[in-house]
Amino acid sequence: MEGRARKLPVPDVVGLALPTAEKVILGAGFAGARVFYEESYEASDQILGQDPSRGSLLAEDQTVLVKVAKTSLLRFLPSVYQPREPGDRTFLRDFLWIIQHLYDGVSRRLDSMDELFSPYTTSSETLSWLASWFAISFDESMSEERRRRVLREATVLYRIRGTRQAIIRMVKLFTDMDVDIEENRWPYQGLRIGVNSAIGQDTMVLPEISMSHTFVVRVPVGYEELDESTLVRLHQVIGAEKPANTNYFLQFAGSQGVTEDTGLMRVGVTSAIGLETQESANG
Repeated sequence: MEGRARKLPVPDVVGLALPTAEKVILGAGFAGARVFYEESYEASDQILGQDPSRGSLLAEDQTVLVKVAKTSLLRFLPSVYQPREPGDRTFLRDFLWIIQHLYDGVSRRLDSMDELFSPYTTSSETLSWLASWFAISFDESMSEERRRRVLREATVLYRIRGTRQAIIRMVKLFTDMDVDIEENRWPYQGLRIGVNSAIGQDTMVLPEISMSHTFVVRVPVGYEELDESTLVRLHQVIGAEKPANTNYFLQFAGSQGVTEDTGLMRVGVTSAIGLETQESANG
């Protein structure tokens, strides 16, 4: 039936160390391992048995019970607390197993602390936290694979953050587009008015822009070919990665290129400043 968990064959983990067995069980598609400590003379944390046995079918959302060799903390207590027979079950022994589970759980987390800081091994829940170290914000629509790919390059890109190379690469990682950047360029210089245009009606005057603080981002596709989410993400990436004192201009494929005009003002035919163009009083 649809929605029912698949049944998978249980792998053989007997004889493995507990950390290795847990990875094998997770890799086989199961929810994890359920640990049961058992006092034994075998090496500590070695798997003594498992349930279900090797090859049995088990739902993928279930856990595999593993019996793990462990030295009971009861052995470190005075003899008055020791059981009369080695195999006797006592309340104190069972209670100390709980303490042992808690202690070993913390110890394993500390031993594997380095995995939290690696994009290859950290959990999916900590990817955004790790990205914040490099001033990177993930889009909610980004897949986990793409997020890990960004983090793998984050350390290198952070050293050159704000440069042309870093912006181009970050745009590629977030949008899959191969853009190009031309520094110290701007498409318009000073005031430029098209044919039949009027200031204050269908045009606006832009402030003076320093060419040393500008760059043009050449997008390899046309504006109509981009969906809104990709365009928003493109602006977000460039805005987050560029130096704060710079301005950028998106130039899409097929649009007008950067001009070579040097004049401060260019007025088209039959243009009007205000409502209409007037000749000077001196003719």
